[in-house]
Amino acid sequence: MNTLTKLELPKRWELLEQRAQAAGLDAGLFVERVDSAADRIDYLLQRVKTGGGGLFEVFYGLSGSGKTTFLKTLPKQFQQIRVSSFPKDMDLSTLPTFIHDTYVPGDTSARVILIERRDNPSQRDMQNLSETFAELLEVFRDPKGAALVLWPVTREPSAHKIAEEAWTTGRDSMADTRSRGFYNFTGLPKERFYAVADTTTRNLTGDGLETFGVTPEVANDLLAEAQTIADFFNAVDLYAEMQREKTWSILKTKVRARLWVVLPGDVPSAIRSTVLSLTQGSRNRVDIELVAEFIDQPDEKAPIYVADWKARRSAMAHILRAIDLRLFELPPNVSLAAVRAYGEASVKEKLKQPAAKLEDAKTAMRNSKLYKEIEAELGINKTPFAGASRDVEETSNEYRRIQAVASKGDKSLNKAIGLLLSECLKEDAPTVKVVSEKQSLPNCDLKPDVCLHINDLDYICIEPTWRSTDKGIPGELDGGQNTLAASHMKKYLLDKAMQYIKALGI
Repeated sequence: MNTLTKLELPKRWELLEQRAQAAGLDAGLFVERVDSAADRIDYLLQRVKTGGGGLFEVFYGLSGSGKTTFLKTLPKQFQQIRVSSFPKDMDLSTLPTFIHDTYVPGDTSARVILIERRDNPSQRDMQNLSETFAELLEVFRDPKGAALVLWPVTREPSAHKIAEEAWTTGRDSMADTRSRGFYNFTGLPKERFYAVADTTTRNLTGDGLETFGVTPEVANDLLAEAQTIADFFNAVDLYAEMQREKTWSILKTKVRARLWVVLPGDVPSAIRSTVLSLTQGSRNRVDIELVAEFIDQPDEKAPIYVADWKARRSAMAHILRAIDLRLFELPPNVSLAAVRAYGEASVKEKLKQPAAKLEDAKTAMRNSKLYKEIEAELGINKTPFAGASRDVEETSNEYRRIQAVASKGDKSLNKAIGLLLSECLKEDAPTVKVVSEKQSLPNCDLKPDVCLHINDLDYICIEPTWRSTDKGIPGELDGGQNTLAASHMKKYLLDKAMQYIKALGI
């Protein structure tokens, strides 16, 4: 089964609203304004206000042009406006009564009535036009009927017939004299389609279109065949799915190796600052646009991995998401817990407190953001992440003592982390196998420092990189370079990611 993230762009307002609500978002906040249509609505509302009566207009537009999305978000575009939807299950002949009943005494808001979900009017609706408009005209002449009535329609012949019937019934008492009740909604200009799709994707998934393989260059080709924004969304979906299947066809013959870089350090606030500056969202995914900026910088003496990335620049976002590149903080109390529980004697003898109870060590690991995300991937979340550790100088100094060992080789430290993870997962997820001895993954040459075998050919590869600030321990250890800085980590992330990309052949 393809486990790569699937792009799903909502092509109808109802789907967009559902997806936004599920994500806890207001869809209206990331829907782009259609200036020409907004200007038209503003003009019609002014006519209702100054004329004192109601007004009717057909909003004709191709299916998928964005009519419903535009009309449903009118309250976000205009101040003091109240939109009421005339339901599909009510007979059209009851529209005049509905308008009368929605009047609220003392409410000075502009009123808009949407004739909803009748984009393709039924034969019964069309037969009732004459009777409905005759009654509507009477309501429009009543102060309680001072509303703008909009009917979005997809069928052009039906749209013209409805508008003609309205004009014939009441002329300028029913419709605007210039449009005669017919407005051609063309939607957003094509050059805005990509930006809207990208914004929608970012709001709903946290990632832009490029992470799904749809670059601006690709989008230009897709635009040629798109008449409406829904056409474009469909084309983007199909292209993204092709890219997803193409990438998966490579991974499924080798291995799904997710690259999770772990950052042990001496000062929790410094680790946290670096991780936050290089990741986005709550799942610790690396901020692709940020690391891409590093690649885009002109540098004639750039390392070879930068040249490799430049050659893959257009596919960079998609590739990095395919390997699920993430960055996690590992505060010193957790890394120390692992070493005290499972470290080699030659390492533990460097510590003031060389031993710890295994249960305490497991608690420290289980409380880490890394472990919480492992639980999330396995679907066994127990308790939410409680938050970051405080800076404690004594704990930082203990870490600095073992980090001095890491500078000469971190194999034993990585193994301690792997063994502590294994001990926790034996109880929480016994089917997961943890290997922490640089064992090769199937069908490729990758040898992760710590490897979690999830199922079949699906692995989480944990790569710790032991770092510290420039602070030492007075009278014991000299300070050095601040290897926790974000600039250092950008290089490490890209270098490590390129090793995985080459090994996986993507």
